[in-house]
Amino acid sequence: MTRTKRVSRSRRRLGLVTAGLTAVFLTGLPVASASAAPHASGSVMIESGPFHGYVLCAGANDESVWLKTINTTDPYCKWKVFGSSSQFTLYNAAKDQVMAYTGGNQGAVVMEDQGTSPLGANGELWSWGGEEDWGASALQSFWDSGQNVDAMATDGDYPRTDPVHTRGWRHGNQRELTWNAISAG
Repeated sequence: MTRTKRVSRSRRRLGLVTAGLTAVFLTGLPVASASAAPHASGSVMIESGPFHGYVLCAGANDESVWLKTINTTDPYCKWKVFGSSSQFTLYNAAKDQVMAYTGGNQGAVVMEDQGTSPLGANGELWSWGGEEDWGASALQSFWDSGQNVDAMATDGDYPRTDPVHTRGWRHGNQRELTWNAISAG
């Protein structure tokens, strides 16, 4: 009887330690691009490489991801990053959802509940490509590293005003596919 209680207590302690360490790791491992952006607040903004002053934002009223001008008070433009630079999740606390890739060339980038991607877990993961000579890195779908988040409008070389999609590295200008994680304010 005493032995059973000890095992039970040990298992409970192990469970609490595991849960505590998991919480520390999940909240304490922000990721930056190759630019090693600061993370003092625990959140970052994802700024376009060529279109300075424009960041990725979760849609407040829809499931899309949008490119908006920087507003450090907009919670939909702040991201918590969980993982390493080669495999991470972008979580938006205001939306309580993660950013996800939907598949295909020029696939939509959307917000969804974690663990619900039709592509599986890798559809909700991202990675940073190498830093380019202009100081920004490709933000790549982990499910298909050939697909990069695209800041360019579909009809010209200026910031897009429609929901964000991906694009292959070899299709058009590469600068518009690059980003930096910057301090959220």
